[in-house]
Amino acid sequence: MMIAVEPETAAPPEPESLEQTGLPESMVEHLILKILYFRGELFGQDLSHAIGLKYSVINELVEALKLQHLVVVKRSIGMGNVGALLTLSEAGRVRTREYLENNIYSGPAPVPLEQYTQWVKTQRPKSGWLSKEALRQAFRGKRMVITERLLSQVGPAVSAGSSLLIYGKPGDGKTFLMASLNNLDAAKVFVPYALECQGNIIQVYDPVYHERVEEDAPSVTAVAVEGSHDHRWLKCRRPFIVSGGELTLDMLDLRFNQTSRVYEAPFQLKANNGIYLIDDFGRQRATPTEVLNRWIVPMDRKVDYLSFLSGGKMTVPFETFLAFSTNLNPASFGDEAFLRRIQYKLLMRGPAMNEFVKIFEEYCSDHGIPCPEDVLPSFIERHYTRTGKPFRRCHPRDVLIHAVNLMNFEKLPLELTDQILDRAFDSCFLSEEDTGAPAEAAILPSVGRTCLDHWAERGAWIATTFGCVYFLASFRDFAMGGYRDEISEQQFGVDETSRTLALMHRRAFQAWMGLTLDQQRSDFQRFLRSAEGSSANLTADRTEGFALLAPVGASVDDRARFVTNLATILSPAAPPAQGPDSGVRIPAVEPVPAA
Repeated sequence: MMIAVEPETAAPPEPESLEQTGLPESMVEHLILKILYFRGELFGQDLSHAIGLKYSVINELVEALKLQHLVVVKRSIGMGNVGALLTLSEAGRVRTREYLENNIYSGPAPVPLEQYTQWVKTQRPKSGWLSKEALRQAFRGKRMVITERLLSQVGPAVSAGSSLLIYGKPGDGKTFLMASLNNLDAAKVFVPYALECQGNIIQVYDPVYHERVEEDAPSVTAVAVEGSHDHRWLKCRRPFIVSGGELTLDMLDLRFNQTSRVYEAPFQLKANNGIYLIDDFGRQRATPTEVLNRWIVPMDRKVDYLSFLSGGKMTVPFETFLAFSTNLNPASFGDEAFLRRIQYKLLMRGPAMNEFVKIFEEYCSDHGIPCPEDVLPSFIERHYTRTGKPFRRCHPRDVLIHAVNLMNFEKLPLELTDQILDRAFDSCFLSEEDTGAPAEAAILPSVGRTCLDHWAERGAWIATTFGCVYFLASFRDFAMGGYRDEISEQQFGVDETSRTLALMHRRAFQAWMGLTLDQQRSDFQRFLRSAEGSSANLTADRTEGFALLAPVGASVDDRARFVTNLATILSPAAPPAQGPDSGVRIPAVEPVPAA
C-alpha cells in the first residue's frame, strides 16, 4: 500500500538537438558505434531507443558515419532513416575496437553533471510536504504498532530531509521503522543511467537499489511520442539504500572498474532524492569518528566531493535523507560537536506492555495462529513480569516463529498453549542461570540395529556384484527352501534372517542380470581374482551347479539366462572383457516390514 503525499515530479525534457544533450559530439558518435558493435544490427528507431535520444538528434552523426563508410544500411522498411537497418562495416568494427580501449560503456547516453545537479534539486521534496496522518498511514501499511510520541519524533526529521540518528537496544525496531519510511512517498523520481564529467562515465542506475517504474518501449513504427521525457533517465521509486557493518570509506567514493573502465557511483550518489541508512553504525571497519568526518561537508553544504583516478574531482549534489541506526551508546562515538552535525536524534525505547500485547496479537492474526485470551497474560507474567526481562519489539515475532516451527515438527494443532510458548521462549533466549540437572528426564526408547544393518556390515568387503550373489547364495537352505545363519538367527530370529537374506539375494541377482554380457564378464573376472573367487571352483564343466546360485523365487527364464551367460563367460573361446569394470555393488535394500 503506497501513500501518496505529494504530486508527481516533472519529467526531464527530451533534448531536441545534440547541443541540448550537453555532450560532446565525439562521445555520442563513439557510443553509436559501440552500440552497433555489441548488438550487431539495429533499425534506426531501435538505435535511438538504445542510446536514449531522439533519432532526429543523432541523424546527422549517423549520416556522417555512413559517408565515412563506418556504418552501412543493410535494408529498409520505409519510414525514412528510422526504418533503415544499420550495421557496422569492417572499417567501422576496426575503428570501434580502438574506441573500446578507452571504455566499453554501450548503454544510454550519459547525462552531464550540470544537468544532473539541476534536476536532483528539482526533485527535492517541497517544504511542508509531510503530514502526521500521511506518516501514520505509511507505518500502518507496514503493520507497525506506533505511538503519538514516535510520530512526533520521526515526522519533523523526515519532513526536513535532514540527518537522523536513531539509537536504542537491539530488537526494538530501528531498522524496521526506517524501512517503513520507504512506503511513505508515492511520487516517482528520475534516475540517470549514467553521468558524464571531465570525459569520464559514472554509472548511477543500479537495479539492486532502484525500483524501476515500467514504461512501454517505443516500437520501430513509433516515430515520435508526444510529451515524452528524456530517455537517458529512468522513472523509479525514491531509492532506499542500506549499508551495514560491511561499509568502508572507499565505498563512499567513485569505484573504477578496470575491465569496463567506467566508474560506479557510491551509495550516497545512488540514494539522491531518497533515503540512505547506515545500519549498525559504530560496527563498521572504519571508526565512528572517521565515518562522521566523511559526512561533515555533505550534511552541512548539501554537496559531496568525489575523486577520479587521475586526481580530478567532481562536485555532486547531496540530496539524500541520511540516517544512522545503532544499538551502541552514541556518547562513545565522539564529542558533542560531532553529534551536533546529525540534526535529529531519536531514542527507540522498548515497548510498553500494551504495545507488546498489540504486536503479539497482530502477528498471531497475520499468520492465522489462534491465541486463547488467557495464554498471553500468563506468558508475560512468567517470562517478563516475574523475571524483570524487558520487552523488545522483536520478541513476539521470534517466539511465535519458534512456536510454529515446534508445532509443525511435532505435528501438533496450530494453537498456542502455555507449554508451547514456554518451550519456544526457552529456545529463543539464553538462560539467565544454570538451574542444574532435572530430577528426572524423559528418555526415548533406543532404535535397535536391524537385520539389514547386520548383513550390510558383513557384506561390506565384497567388491563385485557376482561376489554378492555368490556370498548370499551360500546361506540358502535347499531342504527348507529358505536361508539360514546361526549368528544372525541368535540376534534377529530365524524368520527375519531368512526374509532379509532372500530380499538381499534377489536384489543382487537382479543387479547382475541388469548388466550387459561384457559388464558381467568384467565383474566375474574381478570376482575370480578375489580371495573368495579363487576358492569358488567355478569352471565351464560344472554348469549344473550354476542354477543353485539363483535366489529363491527366480523365474525359469532368468535362471536359464543366468546359467547360459556364466557358461559363455567361462568358455575357453570367450573373448576378453571389453570396457571398464562395472564397479557395481549390491544395491541398498529397504527394510522389509515384519509379517
